[in-house]
Amino acid sequence: MEEFPIQKIVFTKAKIQGKDGNVSIEVDVAPFELNLDGYAENVDTCIRLDCVRIPRNPVELEGKEFIFPINPVPGYIDGSIYFFAAHNPVDVTKIVFGNIQSKKLPITLETNWVLEYERTGFKNLSKTVVTSIEL
Repeated sequence: MEEFPIQKIVFTKAKIQGKDGNVSIEVDVAPFELNLDGYAENVDTCIRLDCVRIPRNPVELEGKEFIFPINPVPGYIDGSIYFFAAHNPVDVTKIVFGNIQSKKLPITLETNWVLEYERTGFKNLSKTVVTSIEL
């Protein structure tokens, strides 16, 4: 297995939707090319997080930190990133929100990408995701 080229990943923005206690968050990723063993794919994807047990109102999220268990422990966030024809699991263990500025809510996610699960050819990795939710 190879190291995933995480340096190619650029998080551009995020959006939040849903209702209190059942929120979805999408973190957009700038398009990039992914290569492995002679195969190349142009990837246009996002990290999709569902079943996030937090408030929906951005004002209620300002300055807050939330801790989550990983799959399959109840309360986990159902997360993934799509490439190589697979929804690769992304576990989120912590979300930290900053303060709203210029109609943006900063968000930091501590993530574990479980790339070995779908046999992508890449090793699992941990990544701190930093971006902003556009309001």
